[in-house]
Formats: sequence, structure tokens, C-alpha cells
Amino acid sequence: MRSGFALVLSLTIGALGCWEQWSEEWWPQMKWQKAVQAYERVQFRDQVAPFTPPEGAVAVDAEPPPLPQYDPGVDALVNPFPAADFQSLAQGRTSYEIYCATCHGAAGMGDGPVSMASPAELKGPFAGVFPLVTALGRSDGYIYNLIRAGGQRMPSYQRIPPEERWHLVNYVRYLQRGGRP
Repeated sequence: MRSGFALVLSLTIGALGCWEQWSEEWWPQMKWQKAVQAYERVQFRDQVAPFTPPEGAVAVDAEPPPLPQYDPGVDALVNPFPAADFQSLAQGRTSYEIYCATCHGAAGMGDGPVSMASPAELKGPFAGVFPLVTALGRSDGYIYNLIRAGGQRMPSYQRIPPEERWHLVNYVRYLQRGGRP
């Protein structure tokens, strides 16, 4: 008799525990919680967007801002990778094919598929894509900064990581010396 009473009592309490409560104040459930989607701007107390860094904040591992195109400081930037390193050239070639060949062409002659200097059947909309030999007299730091900050017609490729940009510089130098991809 005693075990039957305990069974009925536990079933009753268990059933009430799973019962759909009517009051959010007394028994809040997961399905009533407020959900925040990724990158959603939310009002939290007096802050409009509490998950974004404050205005003017700089990441701990951030690069310094790019130098102006004709700043003499760009010549002081030193390439940390040797130009004759085959691994650097291979990585630079991969990056060049992704980011640069569409404008500058496979051999760096400014005849990529989107350039007006490309063959007649492939003529693109962009005029004045320079061959890479025009930067032959420039320093490695200048080419690095040009990739990072962009130029007159060239967009900024700041999304390319710094190490990868140096490999690109080595590959550009390889093409300028007459190397063929």
C-alpha cells in the first residue's frame, strides 16, 4: 500500500513538472527566452550593441595602418622571406593566381581577363592595368604597401594576411626577372 501511494505521488509530481505552466514569472521555460541571432544589434540596458568593441578600439594583434603610397617609410619595410625560397615562391604563386592574375595576367604583363589589354575575345572593362615591370625599380616595401593599401586604380588587398603579402612580393619579383608561371 505504501509503495502504491509513493508511485501515485511521484507520477503526480512528475506530471505537474512536465505540465505547460501558464506563468512566465513563476516557471520560465527555455522556449520563452529571448534569442539573439549572430550580428544582431540588440538593446541591452543603455548599450545599443554590447557585443561590438567600442569606437576607436584596436585589436591587440592589429597591423599598424598602411603608409601613404609615396611615403619614404615604405622603403624601410624589409621582406622577412628570402626571394630565392621555393616555398615562398610557391605560396606567392598561389596567392597571385587568386588575387592578381585577373588584372595583371599570368605572366604579369597587365593582360588579364578583366584588362582591356587582353586578347580581343577576352577584352575586359579595365584600362590601364600596368605590367609588373613598371615597379621594377621600387623596393619590396613599396610593393607590399601597394598590395595592402591599393593604388590609383588598384583596390586595397588588406584582407590578405601580411605573411602572404610578402610571398606575393617574392613572386612578383620572380615574374619581373622573366620567370614564367
